Amino acid sequence: MLPRRHILDLFIYGEEREDILSMSALSLSIDALKYIDPAEKKDHLVEALEFNEFICYVFPERRPKNRALLLHIVSDLIGLLAYGVHRKSRKELLSLETVNYSEKKLEDYALPEVWNRMKEKIYKKKHGPMSIIDGFLRKIRIEMDIIERYPNVEEIFKESKKRISEWVIPFMRFYDKRKDEILSAYERWFFLWGVGKRKEDILSGMVERLYDQAVRDFGVKIDKKDTFDSIIKEKNKNRLENEKFTGWFCESIKILFNT
Repeated sequence: MLPRRHILDLFIYGEEREDILSMSALSLSIDALKYIDPAEKKDHLVEALEFNEFICYVFPERRPKNRALLLHIVSDLIGLLAYGVHRKSRKELLSLETVNYSEKKLEDYALPEVWNRMKEKIYKKKHGPMSIIDGFLRKIRIEMDIIERYPNVEEIFKESKKRISEWVIPFMRFYDKRKDEILSAYERWFFLWGVGKRKEDILSGMVERLYDQAVRDFGVKIDKKDTFDSIIKEKNKNRLENEKFTGWFCESIKILFNT
């Protein structure tokens, strides 16, 4: 999912503001740093789980804030089920059902159960590139609804950048990278999302990146103006998309933590 949704997930889960700052920095970083070394890029789900375990065993004092990674994974699982997966990531989608969780000592996390139970409720077979592009558009709608209705999320997004320092050492150890590599990768990623800018500028940037991706990966040209106008004007449609996702997320969290 997109970054503002990952922050909203923490609010929905009921964290305190101070913890949300730290947990947002961690949750966002796992996306920002997954491309730090593309040649060694792992399956994103497995990488997040492995980093979660790494924190548990090597930096236990950081617990329970690392549960932000579990919430992040659940949100991503729902996104895959609801909005489709890029053809380059189909192998990752298959791995969600074939990862040997018990071998990785992750059996305490009911992620396979989340995946299997929510798949029955959410998943519909996708047909071709346009369904993938439509999935990205729906995710952008969620991001815009959050900008419109949850200004505290944008505030946390902006402030969480200062908290990346709390997680630099674990990331350095996990990725075997220097501090400046970690911070530089996060800085580049953070800039892309237009944090603190006008909502029109943020949306324009997201539409522009989607246009480039659609052309590059599918040979499809979306109408940037029509796309921008529909998302900026159809606030109710954006809200409904976000609320539907929230319902799925809350149900998934109950499964994950057996509540």
